[in-house]
Amino acid sequence: MKMSYDDFNELVRRKLEDICGKEFSVSVYEALKNNSVVYKGITIREECNNVAPTIYMEEFYTDYCDGKDIEEIVNDILRVYSSTRKGPEFETEKFSDFEWVRERIFFKLVNARQNALMLQNVPSGGFLDLAMVYAVYMGTYRDSFSSVTIRNEHLDMWGVNEEEVKELAVKNTPVLLPSNICSMKEMLDGMGVKADGLTDEIPMYILSNRDRVNGAASMAYEGVVGRFARDLGSDLYILPSSIHELIIVPAGEEMDPRRLVQMIREVNDTQVSREEVLSYSLYQYSREREALEIAWPAGRIALAG
Repeated sequence: MKMSYDDFNELVRRKLEDICGKEFSVSVYEALKNNSVVYKGITIREECNNVAPTIYMEEFYTDYCDGKDIEEIVNDILRVYSSTRKGPEFETEKFSDFEWVRERIFFKLVNARQNALMLQNVPSGGFLDLAMVYAVYMGTYRDSFSSVTIRNEHLDMWGVNEEEVKELAVKNTPVLLPSNICSMKEMLDGMGVKADGLTDEIPMYILSNRDRVNGAASMAYEGVVGRFARDLGSDLYILPSSIHELIIVPAGEEMDPRRLVQMIREVNDTQVSREEVLSYSLYQYSREREALEIAWPAGRIALAG
């Protein structure tokens, strides 16, 4: 009979603790991720190091359920730890200095309802039916954008308020993560994928940022969506395909918003991980009102799973 996930994590923790010795502390850690997704991981902290990488356990538990030996799994985890322990050190002194932080603060957009618990502990602002949360860019590690989410206690440490952080984030984000719009065909061609007539049926464009990380925030950049609407000479429908990117289609009498809502639902339910879902709402930009609005609210549609 296989162990439960919790029992597996505790057994692995004890074995790692025995191997690592008294100079290390090993603990099971629960990480609250986007959309209230919780991942369990094991942290291994060396006494002389301020970095304690978290190794998430889902994949290792799958290996165990597939018959892999526990001792072999523990060795796999140690190899992962060895490769990550020399990652970028969290720069405590710099992070506590608001003058260093202020030019690195940026924002990202998340689903407000699905992140209600997380939003109790972080400064945030409203945007449509979403929430704007703030983070500090810590640099690039292994070609990945590294950041730390700003929490309420960080505001106390810096002696600043939420409005100051928001103003800096709105100013910095388009600089740190410049927006990018390309056609769906251009994106697929760049990936070596054939469009197969999809983009001929509905003209589609992708809005994200240069790094394609939390790129949905680009629709909150001042003027980005409005300029694109004027360039196309059309109002726009905006489909939230994930927290990383949005799909833009020109609005018109022939474009049935119900069809687009169904597309959003299908993408979220079948193509995007729960953690990366942004919203089930359809958004619209009106050139006449110069406003980005909710065209079709998520309503009773809930996140799958």
